[in-house]
Amino acid sequence: MLKSQLTLTFALIFHIISYIIIFKRIEPYYIHFYAFIWWSYIILMDSIYSMKNGRYLILKNSIPLLIIISAGFWCIFELINLRIQNWFYINLPKETIQRHIGYVLSYGTVIPALYVTKEIVHSIIGELKVIKAKALKHYPIYAISIGFVTLVLTLIIPEIFFGLAWVSVGFIFDGYNYKLGNRSFAGDIEKGYLGSFLASMIAGLLCGILWEFWNNWAIAKWIYTVPFFEDLKLFEMPVLGYIGFIVFGLETITFVNFLEGLWSKKINVMIVTLLMVCICVLTFTLIDRHTVFSRLARLDDIDFIEKDRLDAMRNEGIKTSYKIDKERLSEKEREYLDLMHLKGLGMENLSRLRQNNINNIHALSTLDEKILSNIINEKNMRRVRVYLKAAKKNAPKMGRSHNKPNFSN
Repeated sequence: MLKSQLTLTFALIFHIISYIIIFKRIEPYYIHFYAFIWWSYIILMDSIYSMKNGRYLILKNSIPLLIIISAGFWCIFELINLRIQNWFYINLPKETIQRHIGYVLSYGTVIPALYVTKEIVHSIIGELKVIKAKALKHYPIYAISIGFVTLVLTLIIPEIFFGLAWVSVGFIFDGYNYKLGNRSFAGDIEKGYLGSFLASMIAGLLCGILWEFWNNWAIAKWIYTVPFFEDLKLFEMPVLGYIGFIVFGLETITFVNFLEGLWSKKINVMIVTLLMVCICVLTFTLIDRHTVFSRLARLDDIDFIEKDRLDAMRNEGIKTSYKIDKERLSEKEREYLDLMHLKGLGMENLSRLRQNNINNIHALSTLDEKILSNIINEKNMRRVRVYLKAAKKNAPKMGRSHNKPNFSN
């Protein structure tokens, strides 16, 4: 009990410090706010679970393996996203090693967060019993078939069936679990138990709300570009997308059940871990190439602020653009900084805009989709619209220039 209380105290302090880091933008830590806030949450929840049950779910010797497996599990959806292109990342670190460590620590929170939340919710609502269902002997065939069909539809016609990405993997794993006799939702329902099923859905929704809430405060973050739902959003997520978190909760727990079926044999664990490492290595490279839209600008990258000002900032220990006090800049420098920070547009895209005489947010707001697409070399028009809508929304608040854009370059 004492150990759990100490861990709980540490987690609370860690959690509070995470907020201080992001609001004060303490360098170099604020760029990793998402990982900090989620790991403090996981430790906090696991401490609460431990105080009630006398054991930890996550904080065990196996946690390094769980982090790797969790990262690999989420990378399955990153690979699917390469096709459906429903989200992209902004303001990520420039250094590859730092960026990839960030992927591991961030993606490594997915399973631990959902699992510990689900178990706590389950302990609260209890094991809800209903009338036992008939034996579902054909369930594995149907579930696995539905899983693969929905996955194929997602990949073939992503503009329409993108939502099935959050269904397919769950059907495949639950069908497989049932066939092998592992814990499965179908098996629970067959026995008349609904507690785990409902707890997984609730955990998915709770974690989903927290994912979006904390992503909203982060500097390094994701932005959604979901077809048909580009306008009605809560934080960055389209409102209807929160239903997907409920399904994702179920999907993740089917994978946890799959892991529990393997955990008794070390050779199985090592094979799965090695597979997940390979998936991560492949996926991280593809994310860098296709899903990362912008990287965090360091002072050394900035060429629109006078050298004397930059030197003074360096002497003060400022390293990145989000620590710059705009009051110290000229009007033109502020306009460039605001444009670069607009939805994490980034220094590279700012340079392309400046080459075409787009020097502030107002000028950006006047562009046509196809023109902006050509200027920043972005073929995904949903991403292009993100920046045009943000420019139109913010242009009245910014200083306006009436320079005529030059599209000759």
